[in-house]
Amino acid sequence: MRHVLLRAALAASLVISSVAAKAATAWECYVYNPLVTQPSVAAVSKMIDEIKEKTHGDLTIALHLGGSLPIKADNITAAVADNVVQIADDGFATGTIPISGLLRLPMLIQSEAEMKKAMEIVSPYLQAAYNKRGIEVLAQYSYPVQVIWGRKKITGLDDIKGLKLRVTSVEQGEFIRRFGGVSLTLGAPDVAAALDRGVVEGALTASSGGGMAWHDLLKYRYAYPTSWVNSTYIVNKDAMSKLPPDEQKIVREAATKWAAWAITEMDRVEDELTAQWGKDGMVLADPTQEDIKRGTEAMKSYWDGWAKAHGPDAVAAMQKIRAAVGR
Repeated sequence: MRHVLLRAALAASLVISSVAAKAATAWECYVYNPLVTQPSVAAVSKMIDEIKEKTHGDLTIALHLGGSLPIKADNITAAVADNVVQIADDGFATGTIPISGLLRLPMLIQSEAEMKKAMEIVSPYLQAAYNKRGIEVLAQYSYPVQVIWGRKKITGLDDIKGLKLRVTSVEQGEFIRRFGGVSLTLGAPDVAAALDRGVVEGALTASSGGGMAWHDLLKYRYAYPTSWVNSTYIVNKDAMSKLPPDEQKIVREAATKWAAWAITEMDRVEDELTAQWGKDGMVLADPTQEDIKRGTEAMKSYWDGWAKAHGPDAVAAMQKIRAAVGR
């Protein structure tokens, strides 16, 4: 009888140990945006909550906002590849994953419908590039179109000349340079201080993106549709492979769901926020069709040159995008 009880106790102990071991799976997540109320961050937070709920607490993920860890925005890819953090929102990867810059080429993509087509085209190339670094792409999303904001007057293309403007990539920077401005690539956590100190005099962003954090430091919003910014949910492949298949499925499905929500939510609040800031005194200016045409013509030579410089995959993807958007 004693042996029976001992075996039962041992079996119970093994079950408890097994449950405890599963519950101990803990990941770290990093996002580049420092503002918890920003929709892209809210989406990641909701994704994390859903994963915890659906895995019954067997997988927990700690969220770290931009600037809270010693990881620069353009080093997020490396941090996930090295398993410093297991999962992240990677929005500044054009240096490490160059093909992602294709979606940011100024004036190539000029509507949300076009951006959706372009992201689908780039998706397999993006996955292949991340795979080489031991990373799986979970989902993509995009911000509303990036427009130009300034502390100084900017209500037309000619006002860019001489301005120091923050951009998110060298591709955006090329647009600013072609119209006489000076560009500086900065991650989101560094922009407010740079604006405050006069390091930059404005920024390219969306109202529902950086605008939420920096609008108090800016006086002008020129709604020129320079380009789009894509961002990618990524996960360390080794960390993912250690999860049971059902948990891997939960992570992938949650990422897809909340990336889509981020797009919808940012679209929802974009015009709302812009209108409110206009009522509060910000100068809102719309571009003329002539300025749209000028910008498009100025950048056409850059598109093909950029693709050739980034290899055959970039050339192939560029051809597909230009055919899809008719540009």
